[in-house]
Amino acid sequence: MDFHLSEEHQMLLDTADKIARDFPRAYYVEHAKAQTFPQEQWDALANAGILGINTPEAYGGSGMGMLALVLLQERLAEHGVAPLFFVVNQGIAVPAISRHGSEAQKEHWLPAIASGEKRCCFAITEPNAGTNTFRIQTQAAEDGDHFVLNGNKLFISGINDAQQVLVVAKTDTVDGRAQLTLFVVDTDSPGLSWERMDTMLMNAEGQFFVYFDNVRVPRENVLGKVGRGVEVLFDALNPERMVVAAGAIGGGRHALARGVEYANERSIFKGPIGAYQALQHPMAEARAQLEAASLLVQKSAWLHDSGQPAKVVGDLANMGKLVGTDAAFKAADAAIQCFGGYGFCESYDMLSHFIAARLGKVAPINREMTLNYIGEFILGLPKSY
Repeated sequence: MDFHLSEEHQMLLDTADKIARDFPRAYYVEHAKAQTFPQEQWDALANAGILGINTPEAYGGSGMGMLALVLLQERLAEHGVAPLFFVVNQGIAVPAISRHGSEAQKEHWLPAIASGEKRCCFAITEPNAGTNTFRIQTQAAEDGDHFVLNGNKLFISGINDAQQVLVVAKTDTVDGRAQLTLFVVDTDSPGLSWERMDTMLMNAEGQFFVYFDNVRVPRENVLGKVGRGVEVLFDALNPERMVVAAGAIGGGRHALARGVEYANERSIFKGPIGAYQALQHPMAEARAQLEAASLLVQKSAWLHDSGQPAKVVGDLANMGKLVGTDAAFKAADAAIQCFGGYGFCESYDMLSHFIAARLGKVAPINREMTLNYIGEFILGLPKSY
């Protein structure tokens, strides 16, 4: 996979390898179990300049773009140490603000994100809307030089450790379809609260219910144009697909490596169990699919960096997310099969990889809606939903 990488990209991956050695999987698992933020790892990423990797140089970043970000996410996940905040902070907030923020907004938010001083999470999902964002009920009503937010969200990652949250809200309804607007909201705003959800994921950031009770947001915190939030979302959700897929691909490689190691050591009948084709072939297929997915995601990131239209980028980003998460699940499933019953022992830390890989088929966009997108917008087939 490294045959086309620039010297700058290779140096970046070498840095990721070092951080992974300094803060290995055991460190991340410890924080995930304690539900505490992995601040030391985050600081190391910041000090290495990694948190500003896709932030423009004018605002404190290195301006390396999405290709560098997906390569980095893939490598960190391959070590089993990719923080979830990396997906949201760098994958959603930075592209959205960089492409749609005013000059004042960029100067205010981007340098603090690039330095690691501030973190921004993302709030779009609602109980009664699911993947149909145009059914969201969180309302933003104009009140002079402010908007007042009321409503609730769920499955919001890491808001307890974030200083800002990028909120998707309804500002109007036209022909039964919500007109969306994006707001950057300070998490210490009066009326904004949250509570942790009881998800069974091995991540330190956690998932939360979030409540907006007359939360006042200054007009200058509107990202893009009022009622035109869909334009911002395209430039935020395409990168999200890429970074999620890259994390899944790296996670799949990590699980496979664990499975191969165990299969080479474990001997039950004659020789190591890794010689059994029933175990060997599923892992071989998974590896091939992971590598194919990696190229697809890298191409989508390259197109994004090249300034291609959101539709062109989105086609490959969605296909990359589909293929990458499918391959990651196949890898995790094949790897845990090698362990047999031991795969379900906490000390082996395999079940967490299986759960995370299965989540990729559901979130941040479920597999079925991704196939609907491919069928309708790429193949040109009739809408099915």
